[in-house]
Amino acid sequence: MSARRTGTRERLFAAAMELIGQRGTDAVTVDEIAAAAGVAKGTVYYNFGSKNELVAQLLEYGMALLMDALRPGHAQARGDLGTTGGDFGATRGDLGATRGDLDATRGDLGEVRGMVERALGFIEAYPAFVRLWMGEQWRADGAWQPVLSAMRARVLAEIRAALERLAARRRPREGQDLDMVALAVFGAAFVVGTDRAADRARPLGPSVEAVVGVVAGAFEAPEQARAAPRKSTSHQ
Repeated sequence: MSARRTGTRERLFAAAMELIGQRGTDAVTVDEIAAAAGVAKGTVYYNFGSKNELVAQLLEYGMALLMDALRPGHAQARGDLGTTGGDFGATRGDLGATRGDLDATRGDLGEVRGMVERALGFIEAYPAFVRLWMGEQWRADGAWQPVLSAMRARVLAEIRAALERLAARRRPREGQDLDMVALAVFGAAFVVGTDRAADRARPLGPSVEAVVGVVAGAFEAPEQARAAPRKSTSHQ
């Protein structure tokens, strides 16, 4: 794909995300998306074929950015989905000004803490994408349910994998199920992140710790884990 066409698609993605995130998919027309992107209406159909296909690809594009953000070593998100505070790296700000690099990685919960921090940074950077995703996720008659279900499953799998690595060092508390813990983290991160994105005065650190607390409560403290024999966390 040429650089020019890639640039056009990204402008269409950004315009569609901002409009749809504010008003919902049904209320936004192809004409409005084209006008906001500064292109002719036919350009939308040339690149995507239909509004539904544009939204489907937009969700997949945003999902790629989110998965990249969740993984360790992430520096800054690529592309533009209607950011509100510059690039992702700028939106996250200097960790030294919030918790500090040592704080972000210390202890058994360091990996989970880092993942949550990056997730909240993504939500703040791309609120329109998150509004679209959450607005369509639980619509029974939604046109993009297959895409949304796959997105949700990928995020939950990423969280579950981090919890499994934690379970190699700490034992889950009696009655805890890692799938349910992953789901609780997913829900907590999106609620806290969305609320924080709407109220920029809230500092990052306490928001991260509120979500990490869900995980901390599901696992025994390190000294308890060392004192007791381990049990399998897999489903039978």
